[in-house]
Amino acid sequence: MIAQNWKCSECGFISVGVFPPEKCPKCDSGRECFQREHGYAFPEEEINDIISACWKISYGLYVVSSIDGGKINGQICNTLFQITSDPPRFAIGINRGNLTHEFIEKSGVFAASILGKNDHRIVRRFGYRSGREFDKFKGISVIEGRTGCPIYADAVGYIECGVIKDKTVNAGTHDIFVADVLGGKMLKDEEPLTYDHYTKTKNDQ
Repeated sequence: MIAQNWKCSECGFISVGVFPPEKCPKCDSGRECFQREHGYAFPEEEINDIISACWKISYGLYVVSSIDGGKINGQICNTLFQITSDPPRFAIGINRGNLTHEFIEKSGVFAASILGKNDHRIVRRFGYRSGREFDKFKGISVIEGRTGCPIYADAVGYIECGVIKDKTVNAGTHDIFVADVLGGKMLKDEEPLTYDHYTKTKNDQ
């Protein structure tokens, strides 16, 4: 999935996604008011084919959460992967404009809750709105991990990580945080949700 920054020309609101939103959540301007902040490095006519190919690369879907003092936030992320087993380390890509990015950068910790195949509503809740405008965890049952990060209590499992300060990479719209695993647990025996499965079934849920 190739996400981009889309800026509303009327109010400056930044939306992150493959396509701009139908309507600006801040000023209600239509999709035509959004302009892409970063252009693709390939011909416009190839975009749809490349996006389709990217969707076939296997992704999981996770609620990635972090903290800033007493504040918590989370977002949907599909760019989480293990890069070493000894010591166990993960890398994660987070958009630099997201609130969760700010929290990870400040606290140096994050948790990733592994979603199950029926967690479509959690994807919509944590993926379609900004934590700057909406308390995503309100009414959601959570577990507090050893890092203090909130963990979705009905997840398949979770890992908690501590960012290695000198291993963060600026990748343009996103930063890649490399982190040591600090903890984790399996919560139930269930097949995890993949991005491919979600896109094929999201209209059925």
